[in-house]
Amino acid sequence: MSGHGGIQNRFELEGIELPSAWASETMRTIAAHESRRSFTAEPLGEQALTAILTAARSAPTSSNLQAYSIVVVRDVERKNRLAELVGDQRCVREAPVMLVFCADIFRLRAVCERQGQPFAADTLEMFLLASVDAALCMQNALTAAESVGLAGVPIGSVRNEPDTVAAELALPRGVFAVVGLALGSPRDSGRGVKPRLPVEATVHRERYSAERLDEALEAYDRATIARGIYRGRHVPAGGDPELDADDEDRYGWCEHTARRCSNPEHLGAASLRRHLREQVRRRGFSLD
Repeated sequence: MSGHGGIQNRFELEGIELPSAWASETMRTIAAHESRRSFTAEPLGEQALTAILTAARSAPTSSNLQAYSIVVVRDVERKNRLAELVGDQRCVREAPVMLVFCADIFRLRAVCERQGQPFAADTLEMFLLASVDAALCMQNALTAAESVGLAGVPIGSVRNEPDTVAAELALPRGVFAVVGLALGSPRDSGRGVKPRLPVEATVHRERYSAERLDEALEAYDRATIARGIYRGRHVPAGGDPELDADDEDRYGWCEHTARRCSNPEHLGAASLRRHLREQVRRRGFSLD
């Protein structure tokens, strides 16, 4: 499926030639990722869902602890309630399925109790481990779905209201919703692969280096401005409500990102998570 300007994947976008031995469909699928937020009413069959879940469960997991759980949400009313909780997102309503990937130590506690052992792994490391396990499962599920022509978008705002989401999904203490994934058949062909930061900014050889950071940021600004990624999406600078909507030739990723990071309110859902530490602890995880 061709994207914006006929560019199908990041290899094409960045002019990277793949050796024939590496030009697999898996490689192309991963490099063609584009978050899609509009879905048709076509249902997702049980066989397709089983395949996606199997791929998700095949993700790496630290020490084989498998400290995650996946909640499958198909019920329309429940999906609508979740859509409200995650910022009134239409994509969650439209998608035939929403998967919620959770960090889960409830099961590990149960295993320790079953075996007559104390659970002593209530640590910050365990929360990170379980969250990474959940995120890896989500990525596998998304890649699997995209490999067969489906589309999806991760939903980080399941963390906006952890207690309410937990109540909606009947999550026991020790289970925390890390990220959702709306899945379905895409309504349109999408806007195409979005430019990413140059490799010089994000990939480091042997040791971290910021030697070419300014050059990389300048190049990325030019790319995002040319593509019009932030056209009409300006945020205020320094609390000034006036948006410089006509200054499109200078408003790129750097300005947009600096404005968002300078004020939590501009991070949207992130401003709702100011009490996330306390909410994570209420869900049964230690951050010590």
